[in-house]
Amino acid sequence: MLPAPFRASVAERGYVTRLDNCIGLWSHEGFQEVAEKWKAQRDDKQISNSVFRKFMTSVNEVKLDSAGRITLPRQLLEELEFDSNVVVSGLFDRVEIWPAEKYAADQNDDIGDELADAINRLGL
Repeated sequence: MLPAPFRASVAERGYVTRLDNCIGLWSHEGFQEVAEKWKAQRDDKQISNSVFRKFMTSVNEVKLDSAGRITLPRQLLEELEFDSNVVVSGLFDRVEIWPAEKYAADQNDDIGDELADAINRLGL
C-alpha cells in the first residue's frame, strides 16, 4: 500500500522502473519530464539508442486501486530481491520503493564528504 502522502502525486496512475537498487515511481506528468530528458540525451548522443531503449522498455504503468495499492511488476520485484519488508521513500520528483535491507545498506554508505560538499555548494 502506498502511504497516503504519496498517493496524491501518483493520482490514478503512475510509472515505475528499476533504478539502481530500488523501484522508482513517478506521476504521469513527472515521468513525461524524465522521458523527455532521456530523449534529449539520446538526441544529443549522450546516451545510446540501446540504453534509451532498455530504460524505456523497462517502464511499466501502475494504477492505484481504491485502497491506495499498486501492483508492482513481478520481474522488478525478483530482480531486486524484494521480500515482505519494504521502505517507501519520497524524493523531490519521485517515490522510491526499496527492499528494506538494501535501503539500510544504502543509508549506511559513507557519503559524508560528498554530502558536505553538496550542502556547501547550495549555500546551506
